[in-house]
Amino acid sequence: MLNPTTTALAALEGHTEIPIWLAALVANRCEAIYGARGHAIRWICSSGRALYTNSRGRVERIQPFGVCLRRGETLAVSWRPGETEYTLDVYPAAAADCSCRAA
Repeated sequence: MLNPTTTALAALEGHTEIPIWLAALVANRCEAIYGARGHAIRWICSSGRALYTNSRGRVERIQPFGVCLRRGETLAVSWRPGETEYTLDVYPAAAADCSCRAA
């Protein structure tokens, strides 16, 4: 079972069981791109979702999803049973510190 503050990469390295969709997400090496620069995303596992919050002062484009996040916004990625692709939800800065329930 994942601790709510566990990063997905730490879970994989610690041989913690994680869903296959989450392992695939981590293996894909998603990046947050801003201008000509970027950095690897460290996904946080919470309530069956992978979360990333933009803590930088500028807009970041999350690749390969093409989703743009302003400062403080959170991207929640999940895989719903029976679906054929990831579910993406973006939450505003005010909602980023709560449970980020999908609408």
